[in-house]
Amino acid sequence: MVQKLLNSINSLLITNPTNIRYVTGFEGSAPEEREAYVLLTKKQTFLFTNSLYREKTKTLKGVTVVEISREEPFARKLAEALTGPGPVNRLGFEENNLTVAEYHKIMEVHKNVMLVPTQGRVEELRMIKREDEIENIRKAAKITDECFEFILKKIKPGINESEIAWEIEAFIRARSAQLAFSPIVAFGKNTSQPHYKTSDVGLRTSDIILVDFGARVNGYCSDMTRTVFVGKPEDEWKRAYETVLTAQQKALGYLTGPGPVTSRADKIARKVIQNTGFPTYPHSLGHGVGLDIHEAPRLTVKKDQILKPNMVITVEPGIYIEGQYGVRLEDLILLKEDGIEIVSKSNKEMIIL
Repeated sequence: MVQKLLNSINSLLITNPTNIRYVTGFEGSAPEEREAYVLLTKKQTFLFTNSLYREKTKTLKGVTVVEISREEPFARKLAEALTGPGPVNRLGFEENNLTVAEYHKIMEVHKNVMLVPTQGRVEELRMIKREDEIENIRKAAKITDECFEFILKKIKPGINESEIAWEIEAFIRARSAQLAFSPIVAFGKNTSQPHYKTSDVGLRTSDIILVDFGARVNGYCSDMTRTVFVGKPEDEWKRAYETVLTAQQKALGYLTGPGPVTSRADKIARKVIQNTGFPTYPHSLGHGVGLDIHEAPRLTVKKDQILKPNMVITVEPGIYIEGQYGVRLEDLILLKEDGIEIVSKSNKEMIIL
């Protein structure tokens, strides 16, 4: 791992909290704040964090913990680590994460280091999942499937979107898991918004429902979307559902073959939808899932990337008619040497409650 990450550089500064967790196992309590830094060299891995995590970091293996504070700031401690044995003059950093202020502080303290911007080095490793990562994702998907069966029984005219969202959250947390993201629960015309923010809209006696949610187990996410109907669905809704299901099945069939390419998978699903006269979806066909709910690779017509065994991705075609309705089906897929494993097990046949 170290050799690949340090290609063309002497050391790498990792600041993305998810990447820090992947490399060291350290997870802070407030990932949106800057709680830790990692310096990766050919001989040593340094974790810089404050005294709040003194006890927690004692359990980490293969990591040299360096305590930082207001009196002993990170830039100064980084300079001390960089003056250790061995040539360290080309310091890579994650250009999509390090702030301009942090960049200047490092340069002020250690002017003899050349800062080299890098992109996606750790993320590229994260695309190929280890067996323990896959097992955590399977556990998260199992809870998600069980939750879907549970909430189907809660869907009745009069209930509102927020109440269903709360039921999802309570179910997942009661099983010692976390939410992978805030659930999307949309009724009626709200289903036409791919990333809708759940509100207090109530369910009618004849309606369409879209739910998009997932669990997180030991840091690893699941992601699934289902569309169901209450009462007699309109003929157009049914035709849209059947079209989306066919589009997904065609894409899954392609992914089962050898060396599937991201752009090709997306094109196959889009063509099915376009051939029926519906508008194509305004997002990619899918994305990687792991420690982040959205990570590489991306299944998009804009990128020709060969998918490899042990990648975990979503396949989620959709049809959205602005201000009227939307249909999306999303499953979690594990790519294997001899095909695919559909990790999401929930029913995809048309459900009419």
